[in-house]
Amino acid sequence: MSAVDPKSFNTPESDIFGPHNIDNVARAVLTLTREVAVLSDRVMVLEELLEQNGVVLREAIDTYQPSDQFQARADKALQVIAGNVIAALQGADGGN
Repeated sequence: MSAVDPKSFNTPESDIFGPHNIDNVARAVLTLTREVAVLSDRVMVLEELLEQNGVVLREAIDTYQPSDQFQARADKALQVIAGNVIAALQGADGGN
């Protein structure tokens, strides 16, 4: 039986996380934080306005099943965000 530390998979060996790239890692974290903060705020405002105006209840949002077309748009948006984070990790500005 081998003695593999199960936590060793949580920190893969990668040059991206080396001390010389700490600025890029910080930039990536800030990029993610900015994206999450903006999106969270917008979602909360939209949910509140929709419910106040009787358009949709939050429960309907929670149980929504996306169409293939909607899912494709959502996947594309996720790729843009992921690309920006990867660019930040590599020391570039994603620009989106």
